[in-house]
Amino acid sequence: MLVSVIIPVYNTEQYLPACLDSVICQTYQEIEIILVDDGSTDRSLEICTDYAKRDSRILVVQGEHQGLVAARKRGTQKSSGQYCMFVDSDDWIAENLVESVLSMSENGTIDLLSYSTVSIEGGRITQWSHTVSEGKYEKERLKTLHKKMMFDFNAGCPGVIQSLWTKLIKRELLEKSVREVEDGITMGEDAAVVYQALLLAKTVVITNDSFYFYRIHETSMCHAKDPDIFSKIYRFRQYMTKVFEAYEEEYGLKEQLQAYLLLLIRIGLRDIFSVELRDLYHIPFDLDVGGKKLILYGAGAVGKSYYRQLRQLEKIELVAWIDRGLQNRYIYDYKIQAPEDLSRLDFDKILIAVKNREMAMEIKSQLGKVVPEEKILWGEPRIYWWEKEIEL
Repeated sequence: MLVSVIIPVYNTEQYLPACLDSVICQTYQEIEIILVDDGSTDRSLEICTDYAKRDSRILVVQGEHQGLVAARKRGTQKSSGQYCMFVDSDDWIAENLVESVLSMSENGTIDLLSYSTVSIEGGRITQWSHTVSEGKYEKERLKTLHKKMMFDFNAGCPGVIQSLWTKLIKRELLEKSVREVEDGITMGEDAAVVYQALLLAKTVVITNDSFYFYRIHETSMCHAKDPDIFSKIYRFRQYMTKVFEAYEEEYGLKEQLQAYLLLLIRIGLRDIFSVELRDLYHIPFDLDVGGKKLILYGAGAVGKSYYRQLRQLEKIELVAWIDRGLQNRYIYDYKIQAPEDLSRLDFDKILIAVKNREMAMEIKSQLGKVVPEEKILWGEPRIYWWEKEIEL
């Protein structure tokens, strides 16, 4: 079974060889590799042609710079595999990606398979996951996927990872999904293809196995500050509204789109106006009962949200704010102290401000060596996706 691996290329000479090596060295060798050079002005095209001379499976497609959507269309038109997948030219893939996802395709009967990814930014590694359950979706179960694919209201994020490069898609399905996308869509271009393909697919498989490595660097699109971002979001909205009009209201696609747009708008507010819309993490305890001397442990996103709420509670005295990694720094003009300072403080309760249960239990275990257990509070923060806080 032939698989087409489509790689749009634009000015990524620094990372391109590592990307191509990871594709060429796949454990499954029945692949064609389509390199679509989108008018690169560095050595990217030269690298592509050099690799093509060494591997007969590589086809180089040249063209003027027209953008990512147009490059993907050109690559799809040139493909001949039963399945297609995309790789960005500054990323890389696991050597068993193609073999692994094909093994889940049930001998080529699955229309679309969505896997997971790991993002790497400097020394920070982040695991992405779908919020919908893993497994096969078809017939009635497929409808449950449609109701959460673009936005899972319980989780406050997309139910199915929106990235096109975490998908194995039948070529005829991809052609239908990518054909109508406007070349000028440069915000939400992955989502424009992925969610339409999910609506057209008859069988879908979801897995949280990670085979793709997404490299975030200084020139990554996610770091670009675009003054036209809001007009681009509007253009994406108009396109997706047209796509969703053809489907039943029972899927709640209009509501999913509106919530998804908020994710994009948050990016624009941050990049253009330096305004952060943060999740509001509700403290899961009734603390306003009078006379409480409280220590806040944790100064990350949850800790900052808790701090802002605590400042509104007149009957709570914040004795100290503690964080091992941020000690001696000032946040909101409040000095962060070290855990070692606990022995010198007079307090009634310690409130652990982290979201992850495993991390919270580790902190609680360490605190339990010097603090009575009944003084330590932790509960999973309550989050409502529509509630946001402004952080300047």
